[in-house]
Amino acid sequence: MSSTTPGKGSKKKPLPYFMQRSEDAILPSFQNRRTLADHVKDNMLCAGRKSYFQRIVYVGRHPKVSAMTIRDQFLKVIKEMQEKTTTDIKLFGLMINFDGYSIHMVESAEETIGEYMRYLAASDLFESCRVVLVYNNINQRFFRKLVWRFADYLNDLTPSVIDAKDPDVDQKTINGFMVQLYTLCKMVRAEELDERSAFKSLYLDENYEEHTPDAVVLEYLLNLKCLFTVQEYGKFYGVIPDISTFKDKVWPIPHDLTPYDVFDAGKYEINITFGN
Repeated sequence: MSSTTPGKGSKKKPLPYFMQRSEDAILPSFQNRRTLADHVKDNMLCAGRKSYFQRIVYVGRHPKVSAMTIRDQFLKVIKEMQEKTTTDIKLFGLMINFDGYSIHMVESAEETIGEYMRYLAASDLFESCRVVLVYNNINQRFFRKLVWRFADYLNDLTPSVIDAKDPDVDQKTINGFMVQLYTLCKMVRAEELDERSAFKSLYLDENYEEHTPDAVVLEYLLNLKCLFTVQEYGKFYGVIPDISTFKDKVWPIPHDLTPYDVFDAGKYEINITFGN
């Protein structure tokens, strides 16, 4: 038997749709269109889960209290949320507290994130706060638990120089901040997964200074009016509104939407609807 001859057990490849004569011919490729729901399912499949996950990054300035006190206050909010919420999916992510500032990256199911932001908005933890990033349908989480880190070197960092005359200064500042934060997340995750070290320090050492946003960047982000505050975000997205659709208000229910100008006739058009 030659190598080009298919074996008895091999399956024949289906013919292209235009070569098939049966009634159940496959659809043309241009009709097999993928929707946003297909991409959402792909990301969920890659992550090995059934729930839609979201990532939110926010920064905040707090009253002058110790970092451990701030952590305890956040844990109290999270505990209250978990006691009253109906979802079983916990909150994951990295929460970094400096002297009077916080940078938090939290990941969880969309409904858990919404509940958390609503509880956070009702608290008095912040003097100022901004939501920097909302990433929907993430396909990979950084952390499988809630990780806390503290740093006391924020005032020792070299202040950034921000060019206010640059028309793209807002986007460049946000992009630079996110690059630093993602680098911190990767470094802390590698430290958490390192099995050689049983002791995990709660403090960031000098190895993290290069990748830490300084106070100038944090204050710039906190003053950006184009970003939601935590209170605004919690009020806007924390509760799913009851929205009535077009079909809820029209009877009988339309099957096909008719163009609004179907009966209009212009100067050079023939209106065949009425035969004139």
